[in-house]
Formats: sequence, C-alpha cells, structure tokens
Amino acid sequence: MKSIFLVGIAILTAAATSTHADDSSCKKISALAGQAMTARQNGELLEDALDKIGDGSKFARGMILRAYKRPVAMVDTLKEDSVKEFQNEAFRECLDANG
Repeated sequence: MKSIFLVGIAILTAAATSTHADDSSCKKISALAGQAMTARQNGELLEDALDKIGDGSKFARGMILRAYKRPVAMVDTLKEDSVKEFQNEAFRECLDANG
C-alpha cells in the first residue's frame, strides 16, 4: 500500500518544477489524507468513503484504505489529533519524495 502511495506522489509531483508547485501538490495530498481520516474517525463505512472521497484514482483509493487501517479514537480530541497526524504524515512523505 505504501508503494501505491509513493507512486501516486511521484505522479502528482512529476510535473512540478518549483518548490511552490511541489508544496501545492503535497497540500492536495494532505487534504485527501485529512478527508480520508476524518471519514474513518467519524465511523463512516469504507464503501461510502471510497465513493465520496477523492477522484476514484488508485492513489485516492490507496490513501483511503491506508486511513481505514488505523484505529478509531474514542475521544473527539484524539480523533482530531489522528486526522492531523495522518495529514502531516502524508505531507511529510510527499515532501520527502520530492527531495
């Protein structure tokens, strides 16, 4: 699953030629990660998340599946922390992939 994520990052950022463009692509990835983890933490069904989040690409599907492998927090503040941490992880991995 991580390889799908890294391939998706590479595809999304292949056309980027400046740091700003790289950051913009990574922000989109972070936003997708946030949507996926928010759905997970809110207890939405995986099948509904796959229908509603992203563009239906293998990358978006991979991100959603990755989020749904994580546990659901029991307290709202921990749910928010889980979403932020998942977004940060996706953004950091994207930046790392862009060197």
